[in-house]
Amino acid sequence: MNALAFLTPVAADPAVLARTPAESPASAAGAVFVARAGWNVATRFDGGRTIEAQSMRESVAVVDRSHMTKLQITGRPAALGAVMGAAGMADPPAPGRGTEALGLWWCAVTPTRVLVLAEDADTARAAVDTASAGGPEADVATLDLTCGLVAIALVGPAAGECLARFCSINTRPVQMGVGGFAPGSIARTPGYVLRDRADGLLLLAGWALGEYLWQVATDAAEAIGGGPAGLEALADHGQPSDA
Repeated sequence: MNALAFLTPVAADPAVLARTPAESPASAAGAVFVARAGWNVATRFDGGRTIEAQSMRESVAVVDRSHMTKLQITGRPAALGAVMGAAGMADPPAPGRGTEALGLWWCAVTPTRVLVLAEDADTARAAVDTASAGGPEADVATLDLTCGLVAIALVGPAAGECLARFCSINTRPVQMGVGGFAPGSIARTPGYVLRDRADGLLLLAGWALGEYLWQVATDAAEAIGGGPAGLEALADHGQPSDA
């Protein structure tokens, strides 16, 4: 056995769960957690799914999606274009845009860097590996940023208004339609905003600031009649790209 093996948790053990930075404040707010794909995730809150659904329909709900897989692929523009073309994109996204393909979001950060987002880790890695197997023209490097970036979703007709209370990125639908993707300052920390659905925004920021971002987002939501919600209410509301 490696002398440092004791430092590595047994990931295959179902009792060993990864935890997101938002778990503590979500728990204090009444979150109910379940194990999902190795993560401890908030599925609902004490107020009930009816209240969470109402927030999504009438105002805004804040959902912790930090467990989602986040892969960064880097390479020459031509190589990234080949990879995304192999994933089925006739027009790979330019910086500032994201495209949904193979059940993943492919968000172009720069001409040489793309962020790939997915709910399922195996699906994400298999899709990237398959798309990258096109020979030298698709030569890219992949880095797993899952535990480097938190993901907080704002879902509901007031998602933009909620975000505007702590971020100056223009997310009006006329400016940022579905697939719009922008880097910038979110609650005074560097991050990204993706409009992954007509009535929702996905915020990505550094993992160490995840608890802070969750609290800022929920405080802003509650000020306009919204609040936290779990993954069950989000699933009931529809898939992220639904208009």
